[in-house]
Amino acid sequence: MNPALRVRHLTTSFATEHGTARAVDDVSFDLMPGETLGIVGESGSGKTVTALSILRLVDKPGQISDGSIVEYAGKNLVQLSSRELRQIRGAEIAMIFQEPATSLNPVLTAGTQIAETLRAHQTITRKAARDRAIELLQLVGIPDPSKRVDDYPHQLSGGMQQRVMIAMALSCNPKILIADEPTTALDVTIQAQILELVTDLKQQFGMAMILITHDLGIVAGVTDRVAVMYGGQIVEQTTTQRLFLEPAHPYTKALLRAVPRLDRPVDRLETIPGAVPPATAWPAACRFHPRCPQLMDRCSADPPTLTQTSEDHLARCWLLSECPGSEK
Repeated sequence: MNPALRVRHLTTSFATEHGTARAVDDVSFDLMPGETLGIVGESGSGKTVTALSILRLVDKPGQISDGSIVEYAGKNLVQLSSRELRQIRGAEIAMIFQEPATSLNPVLTAGTQIAETLRAHQTITRKAARDRAIELLQLVGIPDPSKRVDDYPHQLSGGMQQRVMIAMALSCNPKILIADEPTTALDVTIQAQILELVTDLKQQFGMAMILITHDLGIVAGVTDRVAVMYGGQIVEQTTTQRLFLEPAHPYTKALLRAVPRLDRPVDRLETIPGAVPPATAWPAACRFHPRCPQLMDRCSADPPTLTQTSEDHLARCWLLSECPGSEK
């Protein structure tokens, strides 16, 4: 089976007053048809910039490297013209952004914004677009959609705003959905509703999905495979089940230890010392080594590569150098 999306050596840099920030550095992964891939990591690890880079939504001074490949339907999205890319954005690959309150236009009604998406990609009348917008609002669970279609974003709750974003993303039946922290700033009950909605609609529409989150609980319940990011790089990639049962990278293990559990007292909750360094000052060699509890001399001298520890399991760590397998 061919991947729905193939990403190879994706590198995105920003020119800043403090130097070049390599926010995403040589990231590679495949997204298979119908699959949900989770991308996890702390804030500043490069998750969102990876998603934005796939659709070339990174504004200057950001720049995607010439060697980057984002292949969809036999086309490298990095090399397409702006006109060609606009035909794919929204129609073939759609994105749910992190903050609906800032992503929605405050001076346009919910129905107008959904209809605009439809009319940008389909030959459809204004009335037909409005009728379809009402259908989509009903599909995503907004009550009284024929009335809410004329509401402005400030008249909607945070959960309803996110549902409008989901309706916009699904309006043209995309083949790939990218969801960037879709439950940020929502209370726990609404988070569960939004995740259930996205998962149900993904199955209903037969889409592949990239879910970006820092919540490992969400990853465990929704995804098929996981890519763990740190310092702009993927440090571990495997199936969701294997990640939780057999984590290989010290960073992944630390993230899992930091998750609250019912069988562990709250006062014994572990943390990861330090913080993710700025992208202008990634540590030499292994980027996690200043925070790693299993630090070796080699970790600060040589950059590790992604090593295949077992079938469909890759990790970037010198501790695994003695494991059988090949380097990718």
